[in-house]
Amino acid sequence: MKNLLHISLLCLLPLAATAMFELDTIKSSAEVALAGNPAVEELRQALYDLRQAEKEGRTADQLAACLRIGKIYEREQYHSRAVKYFRQAALLAQKIGDKHTLLEVQWQTANALFEDGKYSNAHETLLQLLDAHENAGRYEDQVRTLEKLAQTCLAISNFPKAVEYYLKIKQLAQRNSDPNTTATALNNLGFAANRQQDFKAAVDYFTQAEAIYKANPTLKCNYVYTNLGIAWNNLGESNLSLENLHRADNGLDDKSYVQHLIASIYLKNKDIYNALKYNEFAIESAKKSKNAQVECDAFEAASQIYQQLFESEKALDFYKKHLSLKDSLLREERLRQQNLEALHTLLERTENETIQGISDEYLRQEREAKLTSENQRLLLAADNQRLDADRKEKEIALLRREDEIKEANLRSANLEAERNRQALKLARQDLMAEKQGREITNLARQNELDSLRAARQQAETQQQIALLETQKQVDSMKIQQQESFRKTATGIGLLGGAMLLLIGGSWYYSRRLNKRLAAQNQQIEAQKQEIDAERTRAEGLLLNILPGEVAAELKQKGSATPQHYDSVTVLFTDFQGFTKIAAALHPTEVVTELNEFFLDFDEICERHNLEKIKTIGDSYMCAGGLPVENATHPLDAIVTAQEMLRVVERHNAKLASLGKTPWLIRIGIHTGEVVAGVVGSKKFAYDIWGDTVNTASRMESNCPVGEINISEATYHLVKHTIYCEYRGAVEVKNKGKMGMYLVEKR
Repeated sequence: MKNLLHISLLCLLPLAATAMFELDTIKSSAEVALAGNPAVEELRQALYDLRQAEKEGRTADQLAACLRIGKIYEREQYHSRAVKYFRQAALLAQKIGDKHTLLEVQWQTANALFEDGKYSNAHETLLQLLDAHENAGRYEDQVRTLEKLAQTCLAISNFPKAVEYYLKIKQLAQRNSDPNTTATALNNLGFAANRQQDFKAAVDYFTQAEAIYKANPTLKCNYVYTNLGIAWNNLGESNLSLENLHRADNGLDDKSYVQHLIASIYLKNKDIYNALKYNEFAIESAKKSKNAQVECDAFEAASQIYQQLFESEKALDFYKKHLSLKDSLLREERLRQQNLEALHTLLERTENETIQGISDEYLRQEREAKLTSENQRLLLAADNQRLDADRKEKEIALLRREDEIKEANLRSANLEAERNRQALKLARQDLMAEKQGREITNLARQNELDSLRAARQQAETQQQIALLETQKQVDSMKIQQQESFRKTATGIGLLGGAMLLLIGGSWYYSRRLNKRLAAQNQQIEAQKQEIDAERTRAEGLLLNILPGEVAAELKQKGSATPQHYDSVTVLFTDFQGFTKIAAALHPTEVVTELNEFFLDFDEICERHNLEKIKTIGDSYMCAGGLPVENATHPLDAIVTAQEMLRVVERHNAKLASLGKTPWLIRIGIHTGEVVAGVVGSKKFAYDIWGDTVNTASRMESNCPVGEINISEATYHLVKHTIYCEYRGAVEVKNKGKMGMYLVEKR
């Protein structure tokens, strides 16, 4: 297998050489391709605005321009240049006393220093910011600054200092009742502990964060489950690691990373088939989400899995895919870095050229201003000489103008008098025309009234003539109707006889038809009763298998939707030494006695509102609080368990009188969240799933014979009603120590 992998590497070498040649070609043309980058023109304009504001002494505009330039460089990842302009902006903000902008600029400076790898400088700047935010009491800014300080310490592996900052964030968040920030701080503390390989502390911090998220359902905690899975794996607890990673997998959009982790743990535990299954899931999810790095790692894992399955060809194929994708990612990263370097070179050259161009432009403008000033001085001297001559000419022209104005005023006065006379004459003519118009209008109205009277008289005459014509037509129609009635009466007599014959025949036929219909109706009614009986029997069987609400949904929709319940009490029973009892009795006798117990258990569950889930051999499982949620299910379950004990005691007394072996029972109860639903498509079964079921089973297996053992969670729900005896913390498989209580017998 190793030889095959070496051969595949040799096959891929020419591809890598070709890729390097392509990258060199791209690098040579990178600056040409980047010339159209909008950042270049944006930088050029911002530099021009800065120099213009400096020239005109506008400090606020200088500050805005420096911020723009710094953000352009930061966006394009040229962090050292960004720091230069952010620091210049900080001096300007301090100069004009803009404290808000000064704090924002200091934050930008710290981020740029951090990204540039100058962690000590970033740390100093962030400490100054933190002092300012603490003095002002700005909670959110304190949290943001402390998080960045912790990241800076993690970058230089100063873990104790990072932990100190995360603890400060936690204290702040708790004082401000901010569960989301508290959980985030605990998660970061776990991450720092994991970096220090203190995996137990990491699990403790992640578990505290998980508890906060569970108490606040609106918050998402998938990444905490992922971190818990990694931490448990580091501690060598594969089962707990897989349990948390599966939780994280259920709530993520991009599941590829978590599925790859699950596959890796299965592979580490030599569970090859589950490793193969989840690795295939990871490859499919990575392709959907276009997560090339996870896909590359999953290809390598697939190669290792198939190598352990002794499928060399598939192992080699996936290893080739891994190398090809890895080489592609390296080429993309190198290309990105080269493009970034080319862009930085272009931006730097643009800045230098722009500054030089602006300086040259200022020199040219100064020279032009000097020449313009000299020309204006010479022109002013010439203008002064012309002004003296022009002044004398203007005085003469002014005298002439005064004479012309006097003559013009006299002519204007004469014209105005003539215009007034003409206007008076026109006004008189308008009055006469208006008077004649009114007289003509009155005559026209009189003519219209006369025409209307004549038309009305003519209409009345025509109406009278029409009434006379209508009366004549009515008289004629009456005569015709009388003649028609006589003819119709004769026809009706003949028709009546025929109808009597037809009615008699129809009566005889309908009597025979009614007899046949009655017989058919009796047959249909009998069939309907038989169908109703079958339907009632089928519904009864369905209700024996499924809860009523689930059965109703199944009949209505054809399927039942799984439901999540926040609080359900699960009860498990089990008979100790059942194998020995079954070996000593005939199979029919074993089933008969077991059936007697379970029939009594069914009746008790029904009375106390518990839902029977299933029987597994000699084990009986039921649950309260579903499918209809209620608040009494913990107490209902304990009362049910007490009655079950009494049923077993009565039955054992009967067996003892017959000299037979008694049946010894254990009962375990736990309360928590579950998912319930119907499984199967032909033989339906209502079932529940979740850690609550496993814990209830552990309560039963750790229960003394003839007792009821409940968990601490159930105890806190019934402690004010039922007396219980504390057993202490008992070691439980895969769960550690758990508090348990024995319920008082009744």
